[in-house]
This record gives sequence, C-alpha cells and structure tokens, in this order.
Amino acid sequence: MIADKEQQFVDLVRRVKACKRCPRMADSARVLGAGCGSLSAKVMFIGEAPGRLGADASELPFHGDKSGHNFESLLEQVGLSRYDAFVTNAVLCNPKDENGNNATPSSSEVANCASFLKEQLELVDAPVVVTLGAVALRATALVNAHTLTLKDSVRRAHLWAGRQLIPAYHPGQRAMVHRSFANQLADYQFVAEVVRRGGSTSRRKPSAKVSRASQTVGAAARVLLEESGELSYFALHKLLFMAEVRHLEATSQRLTEGYYVRQKDGPYCVELHASRLAALIPGCFTRTVGKHLLVSLGQEDLLGGASHVGALGEVARRTLSEVAAKYGRLPAGKLKTAVYLTVPMRKLLRKERALRMNLFNSAVLPAP
Repeated sequence: MIADKEQQFVDLVRRVKACKRCPRMADSARVLGAGCGSLSAKVMFIGEAPGRLGADASELPFHGDKSGHNFESLLEQVGLSRYDAFVTNAVLCNPKDENGNNATPSSSEVANCASFLKEQLELVDAPVVVTLGAVALRATALVNAHTLTLKDSVRRAHLWAGRQLIPAYHPGQRAMVHRSFANQLADYQFVAEVVRRGGSTSRRKPSAKVSRASQTVGAAARVLLEESGELSYFALHKLLFMAEVRHLEATSQRLTEGYYVRQKDGPYCVELHASRLAALIPGCFTRTVGKHLLVSLGQEDLLGGASHVGALGEVARRTLSEVAAKYGRLPAGKLKTAVYLTVPMRKLLRKERALRMNLFNSAVLPAP
C-alpha cells in the first residue's frame, strides 16, 4: 500500500514538474516533492504559494524566508514538527510581479492548481487540514465546496470532505499585522490539540521560546565548534549528521531532535538555517570567504561562555567529540563521500533508484 502511494506521488510530481498552465510561472520551481513531508501525515498545511526567497529557492515549503521561520517556530512551540506534517501550497509555483517580487496568485492560477491540490489531499488523506491564509482557504473550496471565511472561521475545526478543516492566518509578516504572532501561536496550539485528540502524534509539551529540537541542535553544533574550531557551514551540517548516525547505531536513539533532509550536497539540518545560527549557538561568529560561510566561537566564549551541553548528556557529547576528531578536518569532498556511505544515505539512494526520482528534501533520519 505504501509503495503504491509513493508511486502515485512520484507520478503526480512528474506531472506538476511538466505543467505549463500559468505563463508567468514558467521559470519558477515546481515546489512539490519529498520535502513536503510524510505521505502518512496526520495534518496537512496548505499555504498560498512558494516564496521567492524561500521555497522557490530551497524547494522545501515554508523554509528559508521570514514566513518559513515563523511557521517553523510556531510548529516548534506547540510541540509539532515536520515529521508530523505534509506541507504544501494552493499554487505550487512562485508567482512574481513585473519587478520580480512575490505576488498574490490570481484566481485563474489557483484554479489551475486545484486538481493537483485535490490529488494531494486524497493521496495523503490527513484527518486534519490547516489552511494558511485566505487564498489557501478559497483553494480548498474549489476541491470541495464550502462557504468558510478566514475572519469568521479562524481557530475552529469544521467538518469538510470527511476531514477537520482549520482555517488559520498566513505566517508571513504582512498577515502578522492582522493577527499577531501571539494569536497565531494560540491558533497552532488549537491545531496541535485537534491533531493529538485523534491520537496522531505523541504528546509533546510546548516550549515557551525555543523548542527541544532547536536546543539540542544548537547544543550539538556548539560542541562540534568547541572541538573543531572554525568550520564551514557545509561541514557543520555534515558532522552533525555523522554524529546522529553514529549515536543512532550505538544507542538506537537520536542524538538531537533535529529534522534532517537530503539535499544535493548531502544531509541538511532544517533547524540550523544560516539566519538562525546566532540564536541557536550563542556566541558564534560567521564570516564569508569566497562562496563559503564559516562558523566559529569567539575566544571569550570558548574560555568562559555558557555551555549548552546539558541539553545533550555525556554520551552525546562523547559521540560528537569522536566525530569531530575523525571527520572534522577532512576536505569537503571526502567528508561528503563519508556521509554518502552511511546506512541512511545508502538506503535513500537505493529508494531513489527504485522510484527513478530524486528525493531531494526528503527526511533522512527517523523521527526522534
């Protein structure tokens, strides 16, 4: 059954990639693929369209721009993660205005994508569907008619097409003017409770500011920097992944609660986005040399700065130290080879060959 569902999804992705229905989106990426999440997810989030600085570049929905950071923060603070969700958009390509900036998709563009949205809803069959913004809510009405409006229906569960439909505001900055982050956080807490009442996710305690996933990722990254000195952004992600694999093999448990996805140059930790480094690793410094982003800790922080190791434990710290010693000074090419020889990456590559499709942005490690 799972294999059949995966093959249906591969076919859908191929048809989306070949779609030419909307002329002004001809040069935009078609943001539908493994990075959207699990085909067995218990909650589906539907946004408006991929952002120019976010998913249009990363092909990972709601990641990399301000809307993505807000969305990920809202999920984290109510104890949900991308492991729990399938994330997509009403329009699967980025609509741009004449100046190349993000634009609102037209009604015809939303209608052009409605059949693709219908297929996603049927394929994932999530019992809870959350629309993010008015455009997404109107798009669901094209799939199965309803008369809901965002203003009157927000933060309420409505029976729709055999599912619970929860309208919410878009997490972008413009929408925050109409519904503050605090109010949106309350909306997501409601979403999380509806999902949990269905027994679809483990009960996680919300975090007041920074989620457990972010805390453990930041703590692990800090240990690697303490052990290795300055690291490239590329190496930091790869070493984190190597430590995760080694810890998982030794203890059958994840080292952190981070979400790792397969990208073109290997595994990437979603929580460790470049714009979040300072918040996750207090005292870190970044500099750019050519095309490379380098990350380090200041001398004062190394000597006497606050340590976050308590979020990990001694076994995890020892694993990170061993990985730093073995792989921390490898050239980028050899480090990438070592990563690709790990069991999780080899398993994913075999799956790609079987499906005859790249699985960029798909989860590489199991949920914590």
